[in-house]
Amino acid sequence: MNESSWSDVFSPLFRANSSGIPKYRLVMNALIQGITAGYWKAGDKLPTEDELLQLTPFSLGTVQRALRILVEQGVVVRQHGLGTFVASQKLEVQNPWHCRFIADDGVSFLPVYSTILSRDEVMVEGERAHYFEVSGGPLSLIERIININDEFNVFTRFYIQKHMFPVLSEMPLEDLSGLNFKRQISNEMNVPITKVDHAIKMLSFDDEVARHVGVQPASVGMCLSVAAYMGVDKCIYHQKFFIPPTDRTLSIPSQPGDKT
Repeated sequence: MNESSWSDVFSPLFRANSSGIPKYRLVMNALIQGITAGYWKAGDKLPTEDELLQLTPFSLGTVQRALRILVEQGVVVRQHGLGTFVASQKLEVQNPWHCRFIADDGVSFLPVYSTILSRDEVMVEGERAHYFEVSGGPLSLIERIININDEFNVFTRFYIQKHMFPVLSEMPLEDLSGLNFKRQISNEMNVPITKVDHAIKMLSFDDEVARHVGVQPASVGMCLSVAAYMGVDKCIYHQKFFIPPTDRTLSIPSQPGDKT
């Protein structure tokens, strides 16, 4: 992108903002819109922090926060000593089962891309004890950003018994992006999932969830809770999807069947 064209992307940031959108989110939106419009393509270097300070009316802290979140979401990558670059092609999840939003044709589903944020070990306690047995040992918690057709992001927390699924619990994090977890589980266990429970409720998003899905803290969105079982009551995984307000229709399958 020619530096003389940067103002095309950032000039709207100098207008009065009555939307209530946080300043760091405005910077993020400008960069994402510039990438979507083709001003920057995969591998292109973005303006430096100092250049963004000149191009926007915001502070260094605001600029740094915007870039940090874009890195977390996999939109950009930072290379030490070189700068910030547009990430390579996103990894599309093939045949998603839980996070399916109906496309404009009313039949097909929007493409879904996933980026791994973190993987931690957590104990079976609190809400998690409703799904997993304490005697089964610790769980792996995998947090992801699921991008829906570049329209909005869904934040997910995925819980699974650590000792039962070593691949998901131990493979390099970069290899988890774009991976269909349900298919991987089926491959590891060679056991069918016999029951899937879905529960939906509306709730106010806390600061962390709001940041990941791009809304203001305390904004009301949807939480989809999914628990998959083997046999009668053996929970295989529990997953929570935090979905921001959207006009898109979410399709929820009624039977495990042979979908992946």
